[in-house]
Amino acid sequence: MQYEQLCKDVLERVGGKDNVSQAFHCITRLRIIVKDRDKVDFDHLDGIEGVIRVMDSQGQIQFVIGTHVNEVYEEFCEYAGVAQQDEVDADPEDLKAEMKAKGQKLGIISRLLDTLAAIVTPALWAIVCGGMIKGVVSTLTAFSILSSDSGIVTVLNILGDAPFYFMPFLIGYTSAKRFKINESFGLMIAGALLYPDIISPAEGITGYHFLFFDVPATSYKGQIFPIILSVFVFAIVFKFINKYIPKNVRIVFSAALAFIITGPLILGFVAPLSFYATNTVVNAVQWLFHVSGPLAGAVFCGIIPLTIIFGIKGWSVIELQNLETLGYDYMLPMFWYSNVAVAGATIAASFKFHGNKRAGAFSTGCLGILGVTEPALYGYSVPAKYPLAACMIGGAAGGAVAMLLNVHTYAFSMPGITSIATYLDGTNNFLMMVITCLVSFAVSFAVSYVLTPKDDPEGEKQETHAAVTELMG
Repeated sequence: MQYEQLCKDVLERVGGKDNVSQAFHCITRLRIIVKDRDKVDFDHLDGIEGVIRVMDSQGQIQFVIGTHVNEVYEEFCEYAGVAQQDEVDADPEDLKAEMKAKGQKLGIISRLLDTLAAIVTPALWAIVCGGMIKGVVSTLTAFSILSSDSGIVTVLNILGDAPFYFMPFLIGYTSAKRFKINESFGLMIAGALLYPDIISPAEGITGYHFLFFDVPATSYKGQIFPIILSVFVFAIVFKFINKYIPKNVRIVFSAALAFIITGPLILGFVAPLSFYATNTVVNAVQWLFHVSGPLAGAVFCGIIPLTIIFGIKGWSVIELQNLETLGYDYMLPMFWYSNVAVAGATIAASFKFHGNKRAGAFSTGCLGILGVTEPALYGYSVPAKYPLAACMIGGAAGGAVAMLLNVHTYAFSMPGITSIATYLDGTNNFLMMVITCLVSFAVSFAVSYVLTPKDDPEGEKQETHAAVTELMG
């Protein structure tokens, strides 16, 4: 086992196999929920070889590993004897029970963002895949390698558009999983919203009369919020009915009764209202960025490192909705500029560090260009403080410049160097993106190099612990 010693060290410090309740991971962190926190050796969690940083957040002990965390996770689960989970659950039952016992509650905004992230994140595999294919098509057509009416382009467009056109199916599946009902019900609800008579009715038909109300014919392709709310409403009714139906006939009656009751209401009220509400929010955000473009871009892009540090998620929902509604997005690129700023700040700080710390800061800074910033943030920018301030200043500069230059992305992708093809549109949009990235990198690099003091190897550990404690409260 390649990471056997790392897994042994982690397991020993969290109290052994019998003290692990759940283990899961995100893009860079191994997350563990323990049964008895008194058995955890909190004084010696730091210093494990292979672990960049340890966080105690939201009832979880989070070990920042890096982009190879999935390999560590697999070995840890095997060594600890716990079941692997397919996705990160931001609000597991153990956490809710623990917080309830302490008289604590998650805030409404935090719960909403966690729910949106838990629903959208599993679908990002297909969404990013589609976005990358669209980027390839944009590259091929922008450089006149293939014509836009080529059969090759048509086939690639079919593949790239599929996850966006049929977004309700992806979100319906993950929503059902999040709301703890059979995933096939989520797919069935999505199928109803994408039924041909609903999204493309016969000429002259705008809706269908059902009892005392009308079901509007609306196109829900590419939509997110209508399917999430529809599955949520169905889940409430289904669970209520299922509780009172005898177990041996639940498969026959529970879902059927729930769909008969909620189906027309979903098609007539829930989905249409959430559809119009979504468009209203998108238009409001668009208006805000239009009215105060550079300021809005600077503020949003500047605070992105803090949203990563404190686990604030859910932005992809708005970004995907922008792509569906507007045909482009201006928020997703902000994460790209912020990542470049983190890279610049961390690389600059590496020149003020010594030995392994210098090498580590430089390498994790380079990871930021690829789109992974947590190792740089947790490992070096937060403890040193000044690089964190520098990457926020650099990100703010990039966000302001991006709004001035009107930079857009035309497909969803991970915000890293691999996403550059999604900025090609036959105009100077790609060049403006490059200029924006250079500004973000240069500003953050300069500020970090000037502000970051030369490292004191003797006091490194104490300063790191104090900085993280201060930031995380």
